[in-house]
Amino acid sequence: MEAAFFWIAWGLISFWALKTFYFSFSKEKLDGLRKTALGINLAVLVLTFLPWLPQSLGGQSGLAVALEGNVLALLFLVLIVTSALIFLTKDSSLLKFAAITTIVNTFLLFILMYQLRPGTFILTPYDIVPIAAVLFLLVGDVVALLLWQQLQIKDRKRKRK
Repeated sequence: MEAAFFWIAWGLISFWALKTFYFSFSKEKLDGLRKTALGINLAVLVLTFLPWLPQSLGGQSGLAVALEGNVLALLFLVLIVTSALIFLTKDSSLLKFAAITTIVNTFLLFILMYQLRPGTFILTPYDIVPIAAVLFLLVGDVVALLLWQQLQIKDRKRKRK
């Protein structure tokens, strides 16, 4: 029964999001999506300051893992800061680059978490932070793709005139 409610809610939310953002362009929608993407990237950046590993594995935050020299964690941190800064701009090509960076960062975080916690383990409160970061980034991916679509519609309108 829960699955039916989930899929019904998912269908309604998807219908609303596509109807609202996918087919028509407006500067307000573009700006709202840009600000949402910025907020999501900032939320993920804040999550890097919280513990990502349990005490048995050092109890380190994502930032500490990056500063200790983990290349994937450092790249993740650089990309999340870069995309957040770029989402502050309004340049179309930079916003597309930030969208790509957000999507790449999602895959990078999956790989990083698999590297840090391979195999099967029992979830602890320390595992919530990276899971929340992944979920935020997945939502950010959808927002970035909708933003990209808004930029394409804007470019088409500009070319027609």
